[in-house]
Amino acid sequence: MAMDATIDPAAELAKAQSHLDHLIHLQQKAADDDQADGADDTSRENDATANDDDVATSLYKRAIEAQDEIQFIKLQRDVINLVNDTVKNSQRDGAMNEGEADAALSTAKDQCTSLGFVLIRHANHHVNNIKTGQLYAKLTSWYANLHKDARQMACNLFRAHLQKEAPEYPSSQQSSTVIAEAFSSSSAKQQQQQQQQSWSAVAKCLVELQIICDAVQLVQSQPIDDDKHLLPQWRFDIVDELCRPIAERLRYHFLGEQSGLFTASASSPGGVESDKVSTMDRLPEWLFRYLREIMDNHGAHSVVMIEGVQPLIDAVVDSLLVRTQFVSEEIDDIDSPDSSISAQDVLIQLKQMYYGHSSIYFLREVSRMALHALRANSFLNHPDMVGSECRDHSIALRGIEQLFLFDDLLKKKIESDQGDDHFGIDPMLYPVRMTDTFLTPREDLLLWWMGDERDMAIVRLKKCAASTLSSCQPQTEEGSSPTNVANQQLCPPITDLFAALLYSSRSKANAFSDLRSQQMYVANVVAPLCSEYLELMHGEATLLRQRLLARDTTKSCSGSDEVLTANVLEWISMITGVHMAGHAVLRSQITAESDQIHPEHHNPLDGVIKSIFAFGDAMVDEFVSVFVEQIMMERAKLAGYTMRAPFLISEHPHEHHERRGQREKDVKYTLTLSPDLNDSIHVLSVTLKACQIAAAKVNNVDSRTAEMMYFGSQSIENSLSHAVGYKFLDIGLDPMGMCPEIYLDGAKQFCHDVCAFKHLFQHTTSSEGPMERAVAASRLMSLDESPLTALRDALCALISSDTGSEALFISDFAADSRLLEEAESMLDAKGFGSLALEEAVSIMNRRC
Repeated sequence: MAMDATIDPAAELAKAQSHLDHLIHLQQKAADDDQADGADDTSRENDATANDDDVATSLYKRAIEAQDEIQFIKLQRDVINLVNDTVKNSQRDGAMNEGEADAALSTAKDQCTSLGFVLIRHANHHVNNIKTGQLYAKLTSWYANLHKDARQMACNLFRAHLQKEAPEYPSSQQSSTVIAEAFSSSSAKQQQQQQQQSWSAVAKCLVELQIICDAVQLVQSQPIDDDKHLLPQWRFDIVDELCRPIAERLRYHFLGEQSGLFTASASSPGGVESDKVSTMDRLPEWLFRYLREIMDNHGAHSVVMIEGVQPLIDAVVDSLLVRTQFVSEEIDDIDSPDSSISAQDVLIQLKQMYYGHSSIYFLREVSRMALHALRANSFLNHPDMVGSECRDHSIALRGIEQLFLFDDLLKKKIESDQGDDHFGIDPMLYPVRMTDTFLTPREDLLLWWMGDERDMAIVRLKKCAASTLSSCQPQTEEGSSPTNVANQQLCPPITDLFAALLYSSRSKANAFSDLRSQQMYVANVVAPLCSEYLELMHGEATLLRQRLLARDTTKSCSGSDEVLTANVLEWISMITGVHMAGHAVLRSQITAESDQIHPEHHNPLDGVIKSIFAFGDAMVDEFVSVFVEQIMMERAKLAGYTMRAPFLISEHPHEHHERRGQREKDVKYTLTLSPDLNDSIHVLSVTLKACQIAAAKVNNVDSRTAEMMYFGSQSIENSLSHAVGYKFLDIGLDPMGMCPEIYLDGAKQFCHDVCAFKHLFQHTTSSEGPMERAVAASRLMSLDESPLTALRDALCALISSDTGSEALFISDFAADSRLLEEAESMLDAKGFGSLALEEAVSIMNRRC
């Protein structure tokens, strides 16, 4: 320790560095001096600089040597302190419990931990120092021998306690509870049994021995600044000891010659051969059920790992962190800060990557046991399952289904334990995927299985269609009648089944970790399933179109309304179903990590998603087109009104004044709907009422998809508003020039007709559509003379035109963008903002 007082390496290094900085400054100054100072002055300065370089180099080397010597002395000091503590502890333990195994284990553990901290602290100090390196190597060898003996002692004692305290583990919930209570910190009370206290102490020794050993290996493996990982063969000792009884039972039940589950029946001579066949048939199911019962029903995972082992590990890590903090504070008080590795940082990193995830490691070991049992029994390689001699291909299919279920079980357990916080976990801790092991490497088997998956899904879809879709049922000569209004569903059952099949397919596709296998599954199973669904829905839409156009043979108004309502509800259900199916496909896209790693890969479902949504929009367009153009225009006489209305609007009132009867004179100021619109507004009101019936049903549905169930009714209402609005808007704007003049009486009647239809669409969600523009055009057409003149004069004033001018020209406003904006603002203030300025000017110019 005398050398620490005489030479301070930090001070020596600082002094040398300062001198070197001074020399660099002199060199730069000499280079900038003028040559006129003389060659002699320059030579003298160079000699002085050279001498100063030698002095600085000597000081720097002396400081480095002093620092190496100090590090060697520090290592010797730590070793001496370690030996002294070991002797004291040995004397104390020998006086108290000499010869007891638990006390011997505790002593050995303390020695390993103390020596491990020394190795961690000095891991960076022996690289370039021969004496320190030699001593460090001897200490490492000493530590390896100590740790080997202590670990073996801890494992033997742990097994003895496990056999004594929980002999039935893992076959009962009670044994798992005993283990959890022995390990949990909350059970360390005075009334706790002595045996459980001893077992908990042994378990803590086992955990502490491994943590310190892993920390030593971690700091010795590579530079501290790099990302560190333990070796792939790393084992979790305490979890391995708890997995040992499970492995023994699996070996007995599934790998022994006289297996507990596979013992052949002795009832008949043929029983052995029959049981051999059933063995492979039920192997995956029995194996995974047995493991699931151990993990859940018997508490090996939920009780032992989560409630017992993990709290024990956390307590050991926390106690080591407190100890390292105390030791580091003592060292900082004695020595100046150096480049020693912080044991705290290493322990925190180990906890984040490994020791905070004992339950995941346990699941990994369970998956490895299952993998070994299946391989040992030649699963998917046995002639009874695959190959030309296979008697029943369903055996392999059921076995593959069990693989997916087991992978999904482990995945859900990890998500339940860790949530979304997977940052920093070493990937080697995650369980082995059964599908990646048995299915992905064999492309022929994979394609065969995918073909069966596709066929089974399509068969289920067709079976549902045969019982729920009218187009898939036998048709009589009179045709099938639509579903009763009260029994009409908001969404077809086939869509619910389709969504369920997609969810199942998504789970299976995401069970593969290989992107290629995922895309193969989507291309071979999901895409054909979507195509079949679209084909079935297209056939149903064709039948609904035929029903919509069918003539009512009853000639009853109420019967026709009921038939139309039922047909519209079926259209709404189909459109809603296709829309929800599109979102189901959208949600079923691959969400595995490989998509994020390779975002450039094309998703094979992109085209399918576009096709489904496009088909839904096409169904809406088809219904509206048929309803407006054929039902309303032809059968309900809306076409006659659209032809007659321009003439009525442009007809001078004096021309037919004498033809009016007394009744027309009495109702001159009481406007009613035009007679030739009665049928049109009736069928439209029945259709919109059907939309409101569907919306009212959705209001009573408590579902997260309720918002999407409004799509069918809302889309039909909005599309009908657009289509009918365009019919009236064409009359008002007169693009064909059929209404050269507009008279007030005819315009008011037209405005009344348009507003009557607009009132039917009060539940629509669209705004500023064709119907709203048609209402604005009709209101402008029927505007009284005084406000119309004021509006015309205001527009004339904008362009500085004579207010008495007969016509306005849009070109006068288009020439100046400011005038155009002011004119449009003026129209908006008057309530005609939905009309373009050119349309408003045209109406005002035609108004008489």
